[in-house]
Amino acid sequence: MTTAAMTSQLTRSDLLDAYTSSQTASYDELLGRDGTPRRHWLPLLNELNALTDADRKAMAARLDRRVRETGIAYDIFADPTQSAQKWQLDLVPIVFSAAEWRWLDQALVQRARLFDRVLNDLYGEQNLLREGHLPPDLVFSDSAYLHALRGVLPRAGGLRFYAADLARDADGQWRVIDSHAETLAGVGFALANRMVHTHVAGDIFNANNAVRLASYFQTVQSALTQHSGRDNARIALLTPGAHHEDYFSHAYIARYLGYLLVEGADLRTRGGQVFLKTLEGLQEIDLLVRCVDGHASDPLELDPSGYDAPSGLVRACRLTPNLVVNPIGSAMVQNRGLGPYLPQLAKTLLGEELMLHDAQRWWLGDPAARRHAAEHVDDLVIRKAQEGTGRPGQAALGRDTHAMSDAERMALRREIELAGARLVAEEKTSFSTAPVFANGALAPKPFAVRFFVARSQDGYVAMPGGLAMTVDPSRAVALSAPDGHTRDVWVLSDAAQGYHVSLWRPPIESARVSRTQRVIQSRVADDLFWLGRYAERADWTMRVLRSALRRVAEDSGPHTGLESARRCLEVLLTDKDADAGDRTALGKLDFDGLCHRVLRGGRSSRTLERTLQRLYKVAHLARDRLSLEAFQALGRFRPGDSWSTSLASATPGAVLDLLDEGLASISAFNGLMHENMTRNFGWSFIDMGRRLERAYNLSEAMLALFVPVPDAEDEQNSLMLLLELADSFITYRSRYRLSPVMPLVLDLLLLDESNPRSLGYQLAAFSRQLETLPESTQGASLTEDRRIALALLTSIRLADVERMAEDADGATLERLLIEQIQLLPELSDAITRHYFNLTEDTPHRLQTRSEAAP
Repeated sequence: MTTAAMTSQLTRSDLLDAYTSSQTASYDELLGRDGTPRRHWLPLLNELNALTDADRKAMAARLDRRVRETGIAYDIFADPTQSAQKWQLDLVPIVFSAAEWRWLDQALVQRARLFDRVLNDLYGEQNLLREGHLPPDLVFSDSAYLHALRGVLPRAGGLRFYAADLARDADGQWRVIDSHAETLAGVGFALANRMVHTHVAGDIFNANNAVRLASYFQTVQSALTQHSGRDNARIALLTPGAHHEDYFSHAYIARYLGYLLVEGADLRTRGGQVFLKTLEGLQEIDLLVRCVDGHASDPLELDPSGYDAPSGLVRACRLTPNLVVNPIGSAMVQNRGLGPYLPQLAKTLLGEELMLHDAQRWWLGDPAARRHAAEHVDDLVIRKAQEGTGRPGQAALGRDTHAMSDAERMALRREIELAGARLVAEEKTSFSTAPVFANGALAPKPFAVRFFVARSQDGYVAMPGGLAMTVDPSRAVALSAPDGHTRDVWVLSDAAQGYHVSLWRPPIESARVSRTQRVIQSRVADDLFWLGRYAERADWTMRVLRSALRRVAEDSGPHTGLESARRCLEVLLTDKDADAGDRTALGKLDFDGLCHRVLRGGRSSRTLERTLQRLYKVAHLARDRLSLEAFQALGRFRPGDSWSTSLASATPGAVLDLLDEGLASISAFNGLMHENMTRNFGWSFIDMGRRLERAYNLSEAMLALFVPVPDAEDEQNSLMLLLELADSFITYRSRYRLSPVMPLVLDLLLLDESNPRSLGYQLAAFSRQLETLPESTQGASLTEDRRIALALLTSIRLADVERMAEDADGATLERLLIEQIQLLPELSDAITRHYFNLTEDTPHRLQTRSEAAP
């Protein structure tokens, strides 16, 4: 179809009616000055126009759902009852023509080259300061300039990653509103957006002949491997941890690139090397991709309170300069005060005219700039020169004097006079508009966009895409988007897009078969152990609730055994430190009230609501170790999801349906983990967690049901309930044509190690996994955890179920179960002490240079 035909077709469509009627004076990406769509937007508009209104709304809803399932919007430290989604992905991307992208590509690469030269000079010979190209106060007043890295950074291989936030003014000119050279600056969010968008609208993406991102990331992989100096390099991405707002981005990009995700406590330095502390001992790291702030990268030589990286990292970088990327100290070029000096620096260092200028701003360390700011303070916004944020959308709004009182204005003037070197004044930035999909139609919304650049073997290369976010032009002068409304960025190509071929092929001599254990940190082992425990706890709690509700809500369900079900519910609500008052209060609740407490209303740590919150949280922490399918299987339990909210208000019959769905999701997760997870140490810990939790739940239920010894009718009901909870009723019926009797049920659920639901099976499986782990002995004796596991298993294997069944007062069974209930938590604690609590995780006093070694 010709351009004229496509334009004519759109003219007859109502898709653009609302858009054209709401046009503003700003530059619009979609429409030209004459009100007609720009040529490179026509393929996208026609694809959208070919869909029905219902189809477009359905695609938008699928995007929202995929964002939730992927976990982009999830904050593990947020209020779990808060369902607001702080990350939204619009159906309509920002589209750039091939011609415009060629200019942007050159301009972004030029800025990366320029900042690389500036960093090498400021941390090297400092000719720019000596010759007056930059004022020394601009550099040395910035806390991001790290004196300890003087002479180190120039030997580190240069700036590896750079990102720029851009906005287009009313004249159509692009301006840089912020630069990012400290960390990866949220590239994982951009990648996740692209994955989600193409999953939902991949046919539209292909119809537009847009450039894929895979080649860019393969180039990044190849460049980092070459930089490490080893073909089969062990590369790790250093994150501040799950508390950081960019943790999702760090975990996502680490998994995509196949790198380890580590925290500072996982590492230790030795000379010029960095080692990962694993269950098998120290493993050398060849390259660290830094996602922590420079000042927090070494408590020995930088910020003494900064433990985001291992102590001694700066010393390691002195001895091995190419160990860390971006090199520590690179945040200096993020200083907004550099903007006015960049055009001259480009001429001096590159011999080129600067293609892409910063937004109009003044560094207030300069007396002339301070006078200008004082004279035009009502027209300017005051911002920090160094903000340091890499989180997309989280840039500070700045201080607008229009909203200030007279006293606040005076205080600001004093601050400018005293600390002007740390401030900049900016003219309010205008933002161009682009379409978003809202209320079934297109509407213009202002935006800013972040582009990413990386160093390759042949120079810098810009990622053919980016991350756009809707901004409020009345408040923002940077990429500030509190509501988290984002858009994918598509770069169109003049050439046909073929199948992607990997750009990184290691030489055949380095491709060696390896079946060794994947290194696992103690922190990750801890997460996987509790992932197994919480998954099993959720499964058991839902089974107890389902069995209890079936006894009152279903016509076909058993109408007897309410007292047995009640005892199992009360056990879930009774923590080990519960007092007599708590138990008395539970006894006064009716059956429905007790079920509600187990669902979400109790203070116990084992209510279903709290268990599912913790399950999803720990799954998020172990995200880089889980397949996409396994993580999505737990998506139903995301706080604020429709399943969770429906469970809280549903009728008993509806709750049963929801519990069936929840159990199916847990079963799917367990099945995926069982079938797809490599049998390494990670698998051992997740399986040990499941076995320990299942053993504890079963022991606790049996004690509640059979001690003290029930009467004949109650015993029969309890046996039926126990078989149901342990999912062993079919197994029992296939062996015995009898109603459940005590010795046979005890044999099946206590001793039978061929039954995957029995107590003996759990303990035997736990012991087998324990034997696969390192450090199985302490000298000639067993470790504490192995001694406890052996004692538990031996007591079960020596049990005499016929004697227990004949025991009139149930004392023998009681002693056995109490021993299990007491020792199983001790076993968990022993595992924690042995594998999860490394003494090197705690800060140590370090020698200063003036102290002699002992």
